[in-house]
Amino acid sequence: MAGDYASCLLDELPGIENDTAAYAAAQVCGSKFPTRYDGVAQGSGRGFLGYDSGAECALAKSKDTRSNRAAGMIRVACNKLYNKANFFDQFDASTAH
Repeated sequence: MAGDYASCLLDELPGIENDTAAYAAAQVCGSKFPTRYDGVAQGSGRGFLGYDSGAECALAKSKDTRSNRAAGMIRVACNKLYNKANFFDQFDASTAH
């Protein structure tokens, strides 16, 4: 079971064939995790068994996904979980958590 919005999307979206289903998946994940991306720390998916980058994750998770909307949402979720945090974000009150 997913522990945050981005992980929920990555559980639900791969293989989605149409945009309507992609929107439904985002709605389901949003209802489970109402803070959406605000509840996900940048780079929080990185680790020994994780992907090295958002691009690597997006390639693996979206390559069999026909819906462009779902593929785009996968890319955003992957970037949030697997791209390194920007050092300067810690000084920006709007991005600091």
